[in-house]
Amino acid sequence: MSQFAEQTKEQLAELEASHERMKILTASMDKIVKNHQEGHAQLSKASEETNKRLNLVVEEQHHSKRDRDFLAQDMTTLFSFYHSMKTQQQSQVMDNLYHQDAMLMNKTRYPSKYQGGDNMSYSEMGALKQLSEGSSWAKFSVTGEYDHMELIDYIDDS
Repeated sequence: MSQFAEQTKEQLAELEASHERMKILTASMDKIVKNHQEGHAQLSKASEETNKRLNLVVEEQHHSKRDRDFLAQDMTTLFSFYHSMKTQQQSQVMDNLYHQDAMLMNKTRYPSKYQGGDNMSYSEMGALKQLSEGSSWAKFSVTGEYDHMELIDYIDDS
């Protein structure tokens, strides 16, 4: 029985040593699991922060695009308004020129209907002066009397 007792003691010592190794392995495994969980938590936190930053960048780009679209729309509206005003102004100037030219031509053709034949009124002289000085888009040459006025050239600014 002493041999049996001795074997049992040896087995018990091995079992205790194995139990100690198991404790050490379990502690190491617990440490590994804990580190893995902490790493996963840090990764999740970093991922959330990255997503927040990415969302801010996307939102900023969206606002920037919207601002660019609004600016382009404003510029288009402004250009359209400028073009319509320029066209309207040119149209009014052309209407005035045609009216004044017709008035002067009628005066040349029918001098008896006007004050003393060849005499121009002050408003007609003003109109002629305005025509001779011209605007930026029409050039005139006035030589001698009002009946010798010639429309030389139209220059369009557009």
